[in-house]
Amino acid sequence: MSKKVKRLYEGFKPENYDLEINLDKKNKSFTGKVKISGQKTGRPSKRITFHQKDLKFTNAKIIRHDKTDEQEIKVSRINTHNKLHEVRLHSDSLIYPGKYDVVIEFSGKITDIMVGLYPCYFESDGKKDWLIASQFESHHAREAFPCIDEPEAKATFNLTLITDKKDKVLSNTPVKKQAEIKSSKLKTEFETTPVMSSYLLAFVAGDIHCVEEKTKDGVIVRSWASAAQPKEFLNFANEEAIKILEFYIDYFQTPFPLKKLDQVALPDFEVGAMENWGLITYREAAMLADPKNRSISTEQHVAMVISHELSHQWFGNLVTMKWWDDLWLNESFASIVEHIALDNLHPDWHQWEAFTSYDVIVSSNRDVYLDVQPVSLDINHPDEIHTIFDGAIVYAKGARLLKMLFDYIGEDAMRKGLKNYFKKHAYKNTVRDDLWHELSEASGKDINQLMTPWLIKSGRIIVAYSTTF
Repeated sequence: MSKKVKRLYEGFKPENYDLEINLDKKNKSFTGKVKISGQKTGRPSKRITFHQKDLKFTNAKIIRHDKTDEQEIKVSRINTHNKLHEVRLHSDSLIYPGKYDVVIEFSGKITDIMVGLYPCYFESDGKKDWLIASQFESHHAREAFPCIDEPEAKATFNLTLITDKKDKVLSNTPVKKQAEIKSSKLKTEFETTPVMSSYLLAFVAGDIHCVEEKTKDGVIVRSWASAAQPKEFLNFANEEAIKILEFYIDYFQTPFPLKKLDQVALPDFEVGAMENWGLITYREAAMLADPKNRSISTEQHVAMVISHELSHQWFGNLVTMKWWDDLWLNESFASIVEHIALDNLHPDWHQWEAFTSYDVIVSSNRDVYLDVQPVSLDINHPDEIHTIFDGAIVYAKGARLLKMLFDYIGEDAMRKGLKNYFKKHAYKNTVRDDLWHELSEASGKDINQLMTPWLIKSGRIIVAYSTTF
């Protein structure tokens, strides 16, 4: 077991990031400036620490806010600790608990490893081109800007991007202001985001086009792809997104809190899709569908992925796990409600038969091994996070357990409990006991006693005892 990493959120609690990033496609690099406003907590010390990875720092200042004035605390030294992925701002004087603005100037590289900021290559009209995309889950926001890169460190973001003038630019929220600067650059300011975790911040810049419609509640839904893809390949994904979004708003009895929802099919993408709030990114194969050469399996796959990612807009984004050991709170939940949505919207697809033929079998095949991981397990260090994204256990087995639970308490109690969970914990972080509490209150049953053993025990238990399916 690796050494438990220190949580930087214990020392500084961010409230807002005012972030500007200048993207340089020619040199595959970027420069940036961020003002992090928040509260220093704990004991007085001579440094403030943030996450970073492979960034270079040129300047920093610390400004303390008292009730009546501001005081600048001189930064005597900027030290990067590469093993811990930290940047430490040192002062010769003590920094006391209180409200601070920390301003940092930095630069970094756009790399091909498909995390942080990376290029997505494509060819259009015989010309090679590329998009710039972000992928910050699980702990890669630190590769684009210094931050407290932990799920519990929720804050609002004011993002400004400087990009090539010819490129279209997207982020989590609508564009607030746009202006040309110099001869070839475009400066785009986006509206302030909701309070959210750093891994959900996202942006895309490049030669992209879209189709657009609105939900019955007026949410703008747009589906995008590179210029290499025909626009009509986006119609199915956009139509499904609207239907699924409307279904979840009604089913969860909780509004979608953003003005718009963008979906982007990326030419290069490490995972299947990513639920960035208001800007969901996908592999092209998980979003594009040819209307002239229809395939039911392709359309079912696209709809399933969209259903999964849209459920995260509530379960994961609006309410977020406190730490990565409760990743299952995100993924197991999305892996079951994706079927609930499609069963209602496409009854002819026989969705629960698909669930049984895939999720039940794949989880059973993995769960027969004695040393397989449990659904919920401790994460001590960020290097361990990638090991828990296990499709058979955290996704499929977790979904089976929740299906068992929902069948046990009934749909009415489940929906009531979820509505109360979203209302009580909106824009906050939770652990599994918070969900169990609301489902117990709604159902009159002890959900913690029922469910916790299934989550923390590994191997064979589900094969031996589950007869629900």
